[in-house]
Amino acid sequence: MDLQSLNLSFQTFGTRLFTVASANQEAEIAVCPGWNMKDLVSHVGTVYATVESIISSGSTERPSDLFSSSPEGDVFNWAKGNFSSLLETLERSEASHPVWTWGKEKNVGFYIRRMAHESLLRMRDAETVENEHISIDGDIACDGVDEYIDVSLQLATSRKGFSYPDGSIHLHRTDGEGEWLLETVDSELLVKRAHEKGDVAVRGSALSLLLYLWGREPEDIEIFGDPELAKMWSSLAPKHHAGG
Repeated sequence: MDLQSLNLSFQTFGTRLFTVASANQEAEIAVCPGWNMKDLVSHVGTVYATVESIISSGSTERPSDLFSSSPEGDVFNWAKGNFSSLLETLERSEASHPVWTWGKEKNVGFYIRRMAHESLLRMRDAETVENEHISIDGDIACDGVDEYIDVSLQLATSRKGFSYPDGSIHLHRTDGEGEWLLETVDSELLVKRAHEKGDVAVRGSALSLLLYLWGREPEDIEIFGDPELAKMWSSLAPKHHAGG
C-alpha cells in the first residue's frame, strides 16, 4: 500500500473519528471495556501528540517521555488540535526521513502507516456507539492486517509475560487477495503469506480480519477448527496502546 493513500486515509479516519466523538461525548465504548468516548479521544490525542513530537524532533533516539502528553482543557479540542498539528507535520516531512520508531522501519513512513491504522481502529471503536460505519477500502484494511503482524505481533514478545499460542492459525481474506499462516517455532513467530493449513482457520473480509486480530470480535467471520485457539490469537493485541 502506497504511503500517499495511507496518509489520505489517516486524514479521513481521524476526521470521521472526531465527528462521531464530538456528537457522542458521554458515550461508553462497549468494544473497549472501561473506556468512554473521552478516554478514547484522550488516547488518540496523546498518540498524535507523541508522534508529532517525535517527527518534529528529527531524532533517531528513543524519547524519554514517550506517550506522556496529557489533555489540556477540553479533551476534544486538545486532541483535535494534536491531530491537525500531526497532519501539518506529515505534510512537510519526507516519508524517508530517519526518525526513531518502535518498529523495524526507522523513518517517517512508519508513522504514516501506523497512524492510518491506529485511526482506522479508533474510528471504528467510536462508530460503534451509533452503529453507523463509513465504508473502508478492502486493500487499506488488508494492509492493516499486514501492519498488525509486522509491528504489534512481531514486537509483542517485549511485553512482560507474553507468549504466542501453541497452535498455528490461517487467515483467509474473502474480499480480495490476502492469506497468512501464523505459527511459532522455538517461541518465535513465523509468518507465511500463502495458502497453507493451520490448526485453526479464520475467514472474513480484510476489515473483519483486522478487527478480529485487534480483539474486536466482528460478527461476520468464520472459524474452522478450535474456537479457543482462535480466541487466543485474537487476544494478543495490546489493549489500550498505540501498537508499540
